[in-house]
Order: sequence, then structure tokens, then C-alpha cells
Amino acid sequence: MKYDCILRHGSRRETWTGELIRLDGGSGWYETEINGRGTYFHILDGRHKYGNYLCIPNHDIGCELSDFSDIFWNEERIGSLMRKVDAVTVATGLVHLPVLADRQGKN
Repeated sequence: MKYDCILRHGSRRETWTGELIRLDGGSGWYETEINGRGTYFHILDGRHKYGNYLCIPNHDIGCELSDFSDIFWNEERIGSLMRKVDAVTVATGLVHLPVLADRQGKN
């Protein structure tokens, strides 16, 4: 699934296309690939007892998340661990994850 990413620099906007590919998933967890601006992310994410989590093993990153739909909070949290453009790509892709899972009938 392709989606639009937007990085705001004051009044300027930079846009690019991200791609989300669902690999696997189960009750409360997802395994996906996210690609954007030439960078590949292998994503493991889902729910745990106290909230949501994100693991990106191929970038040595792991953190807590807000709801997948909360781009602002997730982008800020992920952005403390990687480049801002990559955080935008990942946080925006997470918004589309439940939609993609519903389309594929896997949740």
C-alpha cells in the first residue's frame, strides 16, 4: 500500500511516497516492511499490556508508541531515535497499518 508522507519545515512542506507491505500479523501484533526515500524498515509492532510498541531490528530501534493513529506523538517519539524524514515515513505508515490488515482480512 502506498501513502503520502509530509515533513513540515515552518511554512515549507516536503512530500514523498511511502510504501507499507504487510508480512504477517496476529491478534495485537504486526510484522511489516516500510519503504520511503530509499530507506527500508523491517517493522515489528503491536499492543502490550500498557500500550503499543515499535521495534525496527534492522535499525536497532525500539520504543513505546501512542495509538497508531497519533502521527504527531509517534513521529516525535520515533524522531528522537532516527532522522526526522525516516520518523515521518514510519509514523505515517503506522496509521495505515490497521486499514491494511482489515483489507487483507488478517488481524
